[in-house]
Amino acid sequence: MNKNEFWELIQISFQEGDWDTEIQMEILTDKLSNYSPEEILKFARIYQVYDTEAYKNKLWAAAYVMNGGCSDDCFDYFKGWLISRGEEPYLNALKDPDSMSDLDIAPDSDYFENEDMLSVPLTAYMKNTGTDDMNVYFKKFIEYELDPFETKTIIDTIEFGEDINVDWDEKDLKSLVPRLYKRYW
Repeated sequence: MNKNEFWELIQISFQEGDWDTEIQMEILTDKLSNYSPEEILKFARIYQVYDTEAYKNKLWAAAYVMNGGCSDDCFDYFKGWLISRGEEPYLNALKDPDSMSDLDIAPDSDYFENEDMLSVPLTAYMKNTGTDDMNVYFKKFIEYELDPFETKTIIDTIEFGEDINVDWDEKDLKSLVPRLYKRYW
């Protein structure tokens, strides 16, 4: 498992899921469960790097606009949604969160969260190993670490917009993400 396989699994499951996030997560979980337990743990760590790097104020502003408000948990689920869309939308959003207004989003979408994305590795691991004790997974996850060079390589592929960590409040939303604001607010 490497970052390219990570994104390939997400892209394939997204295409096969045909706009349906629940189906996409089932497909992704099934595909990931065919990997070795160590590769599943590596997928989880790669996800964690991308999730951590997406914890940016301006992206949270975009999530706030798109979801009509956004708590801490909502932002975690939003980042899961964004990662589940694929590498290009993810990277574009960190460079310019307003670019999400260009995404090909199903016309009836009004929900930009994917909580299930956070549990894909856990479910795949349990399915692969036949355990129903999630503590086994969490113990292994805590013990498993990515090579620091690999983590750096992942982070180095991300280009952040210069104002990605700007402080904001609700009155700033229209100027921060004007296209998203026009479309969703």
